[in-house]
Amino acid sequence: METYCAAIVGLSEIGAARSQAAPAPVLGEAQPHSHAAAYAAIPRTTVVAVCDVVPDLLERFQQQWGDVFPEARRYTDYREMLSRERIDLLSVATPDDRHAQIVVDAAESGVKGILCEKPIATTLAEADRMIAACAGRRIPLLINHTRRWFPEFVEARRLVRANAIGRLRRVVAIHGGPRAMLFRMGTHLVDMVCFYAESEPESVSGELDDEHRHYGPRYAGDGGRDGATDPGYSAYVRFQSGVRASLTASKQTMYTFELDLIGAAGRIRVGAHVGEIWQAFGDGAPALRPLRPPYTTRGDMGAAVAELLGLIEHGGSGSSTGEDGRRALSILLGILQSSDTGGGPVSFPVHDR
Repeated sequence: METYCAAIVGLSEIGAARSQAAPAPVLGEAQPHSHAAAYAAIPRTTVVAVCDVVPDLLERFQQQWGDVFPEARRYTDYREMLSRERIDLLSVATPDDRHAQIVVDAAESGVKGILCEKPIATTLAEADRMIAACAGRRIPLLINHTRRWFPEFVEARRLVRANAIGRLRRVVAIHGGPRAMLFRMGTHLVDMVCFYAESEPESVSGELDDEHRHYGPRYAGDGGRDGATDPGYSAYVRFQSGVRASLTASKQTMYTFELDLIGAAGRIRVGAHVGEIWQAFGDGAPALRPLRPPYTTRGDMGAAVAELLGLIEHGGSGSSTGEDGRRALSILLGILQSSDTGGGPVSFPVHDR
């Protein structure tokens, strides 16, 4: 079977962290949660090149991964890497505001598939360039909204689709703790709401936390490096299907990441510390049981890489496409625009301002 040559641009923790040992040796390793670890876990892929503008990170990659990828060549210029190497799969794990040009250049260089970190970009114009560059060459583009490959979140959507709670009516999504940011981590929460609503947004109203009240109507962060530059928020989204969603993310609250999916005949709570389903039966009394996702043999990052291979070889639509990433970004920007004008509703389609 064909071996795919992979390269990684951006060697932060999500790009290059090494897998850790499991609690007991017989359990092997914890599921990988970096791009490098995912390629190491998929037998048909190998990393042949890496790139970062920080020399220390290139050296650290060699120290951490030299035993697994001994022939991986190191670059400080991704364009040079693209021109010199034969690359099938490219991971883009740079700061948020640098994704677009790298993806476009990679598509033009002839890579076969791209896995890009979230959010897809920081403007809709950039997202559109990325999507067009890949679509025009039939290159699969996956956006690494990792929870789309978490077993518990996938199981919750299976139950929603199976009508286990009746028609989905409301989604309540909560994110707390120091990483509860609109763009860098908040995009996960927004994307999960879209994952369950399975509909186009119709309007969004939003308000930023007090310390960012004057943030402005467009992205003004630093690419995700400093959480203090990325605002917390509260928002309300109306979807064309009739689903309504309320979202709140605040760094001033305790850590949590969870969604409450409320239907006509039940509800599902799923997240970092909760997994349960309530179902109403004939007498109207709800019955509670745990949400039990199936045991799996592959973590979210490995699943993303495996899916990318499947799309290259067999086509189809991925679990987290460029269009999915753009939808989440449009809601993020809609929240900024709404907050900037006092919190009133912003109708879709949203445009860059």
